[in-house]
Amino acid sequence: MKSLCMQRKSIRKFKEDPVSETMERALLESAMQAPSATNQQPWEFIVIRHKGILKELSSVSKGAWPLKGAPFCIVSLMRETGRKSNMRPQDMGASTENILLEATYQGLGGVWIGVYPEEDRIAKIKSILDIDDKLTPFNMIAIGVPEASENTPITRRFDETRIKRID
Repeated sequence: MKSLCMQRKSIRKFKEDPVSETMERALLESAMQAPSATNQQPWEFIVIRHKGILKELSSVSKGAWPLKGAPFCIVSLMRETGRKSNMRPQDMGASTENILLEATYQGLGGVWIGVYPEEDRIAKIKSILDIDDKLTPFNMIAIGVPEASENTPITRRFDETRIKRID
């Protein structure tokens, strides 16, 4: 059996099947299990199932269109912690990858829609969701049951030439 990492891929088209709150909670628990510098845990999340808001968010950037057809989306928010602020984006990346891996484990699919550090995207999302100035939208993750058309083979990305060994 392939490892979980070797099964994960970006899914942009979803069935209309609902995703249970139990699965949603597992995604968020996995997100908060991510490593973070000095254990600062700079994350907060907004879960959006409202179709009108998903449609509005889908216009934030060219790559946000999957939100229109997703059963729900998780907006990851990065908060100021007062320490290791330069490490917060790495912490958020680890948290996001945990969500995507958990989605794969649950038989769901998802796609990471980049927001931070694009100021125009950050401003649009803050306006749509009325987000506090102390929080910065980091990304949006569209999640749902993959459409059959998304059942394509995983692209292998391993490239031996990118590895230098020092023994």
